[in-house]
Amino acid sequence: MKQLLFIFLFAGICSTVYSQDATLTAEEKQELLQASPFNSVYPSSILKSADTYFKAQLGLYKEGVIAEKEAHLIALGTSAATKCQYCIPYHISELKRLGASEDEIKTAVLIAADIMKMSTLFYGNEFDLEAFKKMLKGE
Repeated sequence: MKQLLFIFLFAGICSTVYSQDATLTAEEKQELLQASPFNSVYPSSILKSADTYFKAQLGLYKEGVIAEKEAHLIALGTSAATKCQYCIPYHISELKRLGASEDEIKTAVLIAADIMKMSTLFYGNEFDLEAFKKMLKGE
């Protein structure tokens, strides 16, 4: 039930965030493109919403309930697992700025690798999910 609620909530947010914006003037578009080079990856029809969303997402790192360094360690692990060649150097540079040690960085990547390994082993061998959940509950 929680998953279904999350899916509906996520779909609602995405449809709101990425709904069509009012038509931008050439000047507004230029301002948004100058504000962030990342805005160039969005079509003009959602450029303003995308810029607003991106700025809000950055708050997860600086003002979120997870400390900024730990948030970037999580992001680095996720980036490594998804093999994002853009995200990895960004999060490493942020981690270095925040004083993360090489061992912290390597550990975040190793944790991601371990999760991917175990997921591949369980999934590829069709390990019974319900049996796994019962094991976690001590049943």
